[in-house]
Amino acid sequence: MIVLDANVLIGFLDANDVHHEACLQILGGHAVERFAAGVLTVSEALVHPTRLDRQDAALAALRRIGLNILSVGPGDAAPRARVRSQHGVRMPDAGALCAALSSVSLLATFDDALIVASERAGVPVVN
Repeated sequence: MIVLDANVLIGFLDANDVHHEACLQILGGHAVERFAAGVLTVSEALVHPTRLDRQDAALAALRRIGLNILSVGPGDAAPRARVRSQHGVRMPDAGALCAALSSVSLLATFDDALIVASERAGVPVVN
């Protein structure tokens, strides 16, 4: 499985995004993999489409790539705090890294700080 960071989802959903082509290459090159993202990550990616009244189309596009939206439960608080504390990443990035760690998955991101933290945590990065 590949956990997708918000910048990958945003780039996928926005043809004008600087990372759009790279996102298509990641998704196309790993089409046999399953894709997942946390609910907060997906929410972040939906902000711009929602402003444009394109939320339903964006959600449909995410369903077409088979995105599994991971919920957040009470047991996720301590591991996220630990990842944020140990690796100095922002809380949204801690969620993506925790999802990859807990599912023993790859992580797709374009965020340099998250790439460094992921490599330190032993999570392979796709970018």
